[in-house]
Amino acid sequence: MEDNFYDRHYYKDVKPASSDKKNCPARTKATNFFIGLIDLKPGKKLLDIGCGDGLFLSALEDKGLDLWGIDISRKITEVAKKRVSKPEQIICKEAGQLPFSDKEFDYITAWGVVEHFPDIAAILREIRRVMKDGAEAIIMVPNAYYYKFIWDTLRQGAGPIKHQEIEALFSFKEWKELIEASGLSVVKTFRHNKFNKSLMSIWLRNIFIPFYFSNHFIFECI
Repeated sequence: MEDNFYDRHYYKDVKPASSDKKNCPARTKATNFFIGLIDLKPGKKLLDIGCGDGLFLSALEDKGLDLWGIDISRKITEVAKKRVSKPEQIICKEAGQLPFSDKEFDYITAWGVVEHFPDIAAILREIRRVMKDGAEAIIMVPNAYYYKFIWDTLRQGAGPIKHQEIEALFSFKEWKELIEASGLSVVKTFRHNKFNKSLMSIWLRNIFIPFYFSNHFIFECI
């Protein structure tokens, strides 16, 4: 696979040979939060779309799951392979057409990934296609009306700054409609306001920031 935007820019300083497993506290907190959202059962098969450096998958190694990951970046999948016990199950490929059979997975996770696809409806249909009957998908997406975006617009007249080549931003209602149009059913929703602050700041932020002004929304789907 030729180097793409993520290899050239987003992961330009990543060294594929590195096996460094050190992570910042915020990432560890976020990973633990994400794991807590899923009722994981041993022996089930999980696919992490946009698996990045494999931190989430490596944190699931003791859960007795059959773990798979896919990511478009050659550089970052080389790092991910060093984190997991079955590196052959980390696939470097554009995930618009998932290289898996129909009804293959019990769990699908996509943490801040779906918004980067040129055809969001298509990747949502692919997620549904590879889900077994009774499977669960957890999809996290960014909010166009994040309170900091609104505040920056009021102060500076500048809206959201996009950091990737493709990055779609929608409201809660728009995301929910997109997801359900693919044939998935949303059963629960959560907010995600990052974990880069103190516990007190996180607690206050979750109390005083209205749900619809959160940084990200997480949709639990069946």
